[in-house]
Amino acid sequence: MTIKIPKETPLDRLLSSMGKKRAIRIPVDLYEKYGPYVYAKAEKESFWRALFRSNNQDPPEGWIHPEKFMGRGE
Repeated sequence: MTIKIPKETPLDRLLSSMGKKRAIRIPVDLYEKYGPYVYAKAEKESFWRALFRSNNQDPPEGWIHPEKFMGRGE
């Protein structure tokens, strides 16, 4: 399964300057339907939800930060 991570936007940089991160959700049901040879696009969390979440709070259930997914996180 190949997963395309959305590019960083100016809104992502604005959140980052405030110490917040935007999470992504990877559609896992595609693997079950189409097998290992599928391309999937990760969905970005809403800017507003990320903005109003506190700095130390984890993302909602089923969402992860791209840095942790790609092995660059804590």
